[in-house]
Amino acid sequence: MPRGLRVFLIAFAVWIAFLSGTMLGVWIGGHYYQVAPLVSLAPQGVRFFFFPGDSLLQLESQIESVLEEGYYKPVDKNSLENSAINGMVASLNDPYSEYLNPAAYRQFEEHSQGTFIGIGVTLEPKNGQLLVIGVISGSPAQGADVRSGDLIVSVNGRSLAGKTPEEATALIKGNAGTTVVLHIKRGSQEMDKSVVRKQLELPIVTDKILEHKGKKIGYIRLEQFSSEAGAKVKGSLDKLVGQGAQGIILDLRDNGGGLLDEAVNVASDFIPGGTIVSVVDRDSNRHTYTASGGANGSIPLVVLVNGYTASASEIVAGAVKDDGRGTLIGQKTFGKGVVQTLDQLPNGGAIKFTSGSYFTPKGININNVGIQPDIQAVNNPGTPADEVVDRALARLAP
Repeated sequence: MPRGLRVFLIAFAVWIAFLSGTMLGVWIGGHYYQVAPLVSLAPQGVRFFFFPGDSLLQLESQIESVLEEGYYKPVDKNSLENSAINGMVASLNDPYSEYLNPAAYRQFEEHSQGTFIGIGVTLEPKNGQLLVIGVISGSPAQGADVRSGDLIVSVNGRSLAGKTPEEATALIKGNAGTTVVLHIKRGSQEMDKSVVRKQLELPIVTDKILEHKGKKIGYIRLEQFSSEAGAKVKGSLDKLVGQGAQGIILDLRDNGGGLLDEAVNVASDFIPGGTIVSVVDRDSNRHTYTASGGANGSIPLVVLVNGYTASASEIVAGAVKDDGRGTLIGQKTFGKGVVQTLDQLPNGGAIKFTSGSYFTPKGININNVGIQPDIQAVNNPGTPADEVVDRALARLAP
């Protein structure tokens, strides 16, 4: 056997053994971006032999080689690859699609489980900056008077202009006990807020009994649609009913959303049957999510919403409104009528991308439109009372 061919086959065998052990279960066809970090570890001859028509692969290898050999400073290969993936996702010009590098994805997973290190805000990209659409009760952000509706312009003196959402949020993240300075626009005002990061145990659901005109009304506050949100809302609902609640207020104000399945689960706590939401992809394929059963379909219900009630929260609000199951009180919702899919990558990161539009049970897509409440009400932060809750109590206990 010619020596050159023998060397090639040995290199190929070693690489295939590595690839099969590492990439088990990953579908390669049409998904090069998912295996790029591992493919790049193979000998160049092997890569081009198995991906001969992949001009992107060849171009990437050439650029890496040029920079590694000729750039005047040492080149971090991982940084190059992360930036390449970032650039591909950023080219979609979609504010909700982003690449999460391995560190960011680990934090995302922690956050979805209700435990994370941070300042306690929910953010959405807006015009190259970050819009605060939710502030967790008792969080460092709330203690520093960061509010929903604040626009974060810079972090520690670094402008967010031109940065991807992942790059912008990465500046806010850090170790517990460290301080981050946010430069904020609030209407016509600008101000700096110093916030100390800390380990947070997210209170996904809080509940209590309110009394109004001799009636007991249960109040449930849902912070985000993380894992087990539906089960925890159901637990609070059953507890409050057991304490004599004659009506329920579900507070979704400043709730920026979360997991689609948990939105369906929360809606199913109150809606006995039928469609909760439908998701339509680019090929017009429709997937319909229906109520899962076990609902309390009789107790009077009010859902509180505002301009930062978004995404999964709007799925619940839209289902309640279309079904006629309860009354929406507050202000028009945010208007995020698209859903994202999260695909984990072999490098430990993930890509979050918009994969479809969602429609309420009556077939309404609320993207960039929002949901109008049945009763308009605005809370005045300058008063000790919560005027929106008061309006809900008056509705449930007139």
